[in-house]
Amino acid sequence: MPATWATPAAARRFVEAVRDVADWASPATVLTEPIFQAIDEHHGSVDGFDGPRLRRPPYTPTDAEIADLLSKALTVLITNGWYQGDASSFHDVDQEDGDDLDSSDCRVCARGAINIAAAGDPRPPIAYQPSVLAEAATDALAETLGVDDVTVWNDAPGRTASALHDAVTRTIDRLRGTQATHAPAPHSHGTADASPTGCPFPD
Repeated sequence: MPATWATPAAARRFVEAVRDVADWASPATVLTEPIFQAIDEHHGSVDGFDGPRLRRPPYTPTDAEIADLLSKALTVLITNGWYQGDASSFHDVDQEDGDDLDSSDCRVCARGAINIAAAGDPRPPIAYQPSVLAEAATDALAETLGVDDVTVWNDAPGRTASALHDAVTRTIDRLRGTQATHAPAPHSHGTADASPTGCPFPD
């Protein structure tokens, strides 16, 4: 029975509650409504897409966790380079195919960098905790920018990599309760203000 609990103690309490409800050794064990209810009552969630979606483990990222993730995302942006234009994949697919690179090594947009920092891939994480953390980091960046959609902001004409670096840095400072003045971040893939199509990125 694939399921996830918030804590080992919650899982143990669930096992005690349903110990006599089903033959757990049998591969034919059916997840009946009472079992689903017990999972829900003991702060669990059913994994996969073949059953009802019950309450997920209660995980709320702390400001420190979000700031640490954004710090990693900033490193990704500096190392990989910045990208505009593909809201579906969050990275430069042409670079991935043309240079035979892993997607995690390609130029990325704001959300792609956050996703890589959370789960190692520019596409949105599937696992619960990285997904929640990436979403929280995206929301924090949107709050700094004063926008509803970070991707729309990222892809707007005239946007620059340095503007994104600055916004991420200001978000980190806000979450950590600091107001430090930062020098422009070094940029390993061309100039910070160039667009992906006009910047001399190396192969």
